[in-house]
Amino acid sequence: MPPAMSGASGNGLLMRGMHGVRTAADGSVNPKDALRLLQAGNQRFVSGSLLAGRTNLNMRKALVDFGQAPHATVIGCADSRCPIESIFDAMPGELFVLRNAGNTCTHAEGSMVGSLEFSVGPLKSKLILVLGHTKCGAVHGATKKYLDVKQSTEHGSALEALLHDLGCVAQDAQTQLGRGASEDEIAERAIKVNVFHTMNFLLKFSKLIREKVRDGEIELHGGIYDLTTGCVEFLG
Repeated sequence: MPPAMSGASGNGLLMRGMHGVRTAADGSVNPKDALRLLQAGNQRFVSGSLLAGRTNLNMRKALVDFGQAPHATVIGCADSRCPIESIFDAMPGELFVLRNAGNTCTHAEGSMVGSLEFSVGPLKSKLILVLGHTKCGAVHGATKKYLDVKQSTEHGSALEALLHDLGCVAQDAQTQLGRGASEDEIAERAIKVNVFHTMNFLLKFSKLIREKVRDGEIELHGGIYDLTTGCVEFLG
C-alpha cells in the first residue's frame, strides 16, 4: 500500500493521499490493499468512528487538478438505504460507484459495463465489488413476479422488464432451496445469487475485465450489505 494511504497523521486521521484525498498523483492501489481499505472503512461505519466528509477547498482543487484514481469500483443498488460512500467511510476520489435497482447488469453493451471498463482501464482501479443488500426490493419484486407468472413475456414498463431479467436469479435460488421454500426465503437467497450472477455476467461479456482478472491485474469480489447491522459480508 502506498505510504500516503497507510499512514496516520498526528491527530489519528487516516492519510487519504498526498493532498488529503486520493488523486491520480497517488498512483494505483493493488487489489488486496483496496479490499482492506473497503473492509476498514465498513468497520468504521459500523462502529460510528467515521473519518470521511472532512474536505476543504484545497482537497477539492487537488481532485480537479490531478484527476481521479479510485482505489475500488463498486456496483451497488440504487436503494436509498445503501449509500455506498458512507458504507465504506469513503471520501471524494476514493470510490467509483455505479448504482441501479438490483445492482445488476443485463445488457453487454450497456452503460454499466462501459463505465466499469472505464474505471479499470483509464482510471486504473484494481478492484471491482458487486454489492447486494438484505431486503432488496428489486430482487424481492423479481422473485414475486417469477413465482406468480413464470411464463409471462409481457413487459408493460421498463421496471417490469428489469424484474423479468432478474427472474433467473429467483429461479436459481428456488432450485437451490427446493420447492418447499417460501417466497421470502427464495428472495433472500436470490440476493446472494444475484451478486454472483452479476459477477459472472461481467466476466462473460467484458473482454477487458475478463483478461485483467485472468492476468491478476484486477480482482472481482462480491458482498452483501446488511441493512440492520451496517456490516458488509465479503463473499470473495
